[in-house]
Amino acid sequence: MEDRYDLKIRARYARRVISIGLVCNLLLMIFKLTVGLWGKSSALVADAVNSLSDSITDAVALIGFCITGKPHDATHDFGHAKFETLSTLVIGIFLIAAAGFILWNSIGKIISVAGGVSIEKISVITLIPAAFTMGVKELLYVYTNGMAKKLDSSTLKLKAWDHRSDVFLAGGTFLGIAGAVLLGEKWRVLDPITAAILGMVILRLAIPLAMESINELLEASLPEQEEKDILDIIWNIPDVRGIHDLKTRRLGPHIAVSVHIMLEGGMTLNRAHDITVQLERDFKRRFGPHSIITIHMEPADSRRLSKSYPKPEEKES
Repeated sequence: MEDRYDLKIRARYARRVISIGLVCNLLLMIFKLTVGLWGKSSALVADAVNSLSDSITDAVALIGFCITGKPHDATHDFGHAKFETLSTLVIGIFLIAAAGFILWNSIGKIISVAGGVSIEKISVITLIPAAFTMGVKELLYVYTNGMAKKLDSSTLKLKAWDHRSDVFLAGGTFLGIAGAVLLGEKWRVLDPITAAILGMVILRLAIPLAMESINELLEASLPEQEEKDILDIIWNIPDVRGIHDLKTRRLGPHIAVSVHIMLEGGMTLNRAHDITVQLERDFKRRFGPHSIITIHMEPADSRRLSKSYPKPEEKES
């Protein structure tokens, strides 16, 4: 799909997806917070806090895509794609903070119940926002996940799974509130227990996402399989006699590669240039036209002091 590789089109579609999610999350947050406070449900209030964090992360992602869609300029030679990674990190941090707040509040209530303090009666009306949230969030997941695949966006993929996790969270909220409402006073502790579970689920989802973004911002190398794909592309060119000093990193949805290749010392400059052009073409066909590869050519008989990568058949032999 060509749209995924056009930065302006990609950013415009992504902003539309995020904007729809932002509006829905704001409305859900107001609905759940109002009913939760009135109906005395800590689980529903916790779910409202989750929607508030979703709204904040939507706003951050929206700003990120506004910047990511800009082409490279005098101060950003490699473009602005890493702003998407930064947006993902901020989203993860907000989710962790929201989970911490939910856990602190709900565990405090559970401890109070264990100490003999009773929980106020919860209104049956609080079931309505939880049920409504499940339907809205499932629709948002289907839409956002489809666009994430089309645009190959890690931020949209994150938001899609955030919507899907909210479906289960809302389902758990519904069951917890239902138990607290229908089973009598002794079972009202199910409401803060449900809120605590919601907090732990959010934390479990947010920490790996934040760590992945940190690794990318710290210039972590690509996964081993992707580096193997890069080496295979280079070795498919018959004139290449050796490969060494491969360096890789990710730039948002794109990748950047630097590599040294060994060619016959007597090869003409025109032929050597043709090889690099072919290599760049094959590389961009595999990883997208906005991916970057920097190639350094050396004579095959030169001394190699850095890490080299033998041909696959040489490994086997």
